[in-house]
Amino acid sequence: MTDTLPDQDRKRSGRRFAAVAVFAVLALGACTSDPGVRRVAQDIIKAEAEANPELDEECMLGALDDFTDSDLEAITDQLSSANEDSQAEGQAALDDYEAALSACN
Repeated sequence: MTDTLPDQDRKRSGRRFAAVAVFAVLALGACTSDPGVRRVAQDIIKAEAEANPELDEECMLGALDDFTDSDLEAITDQLSSANEDSQAEGQAALDDYEAALSACN
């Protein structure tokens, strides 16, 4: 029974990364001007890492650096679009962003 605990912890940690990723991007849509999408994402990652020491803040911030500001803005714009094709593109970009943060697990 104790053999399953590490797997459960990894799954739980992976879900936390996914939750942070999704929350960070969705919060970006609410704040695209001041202080800017990158700063909002950084603040969210830092706050989540402080609240949950299992998260690798450095890695997640490094993964965020792989995305340009226009990439992050495009995700939020596409997800909030009424156009289904744009939403699908936004979801694919969000999946890529989430995978990049989750790789830090």
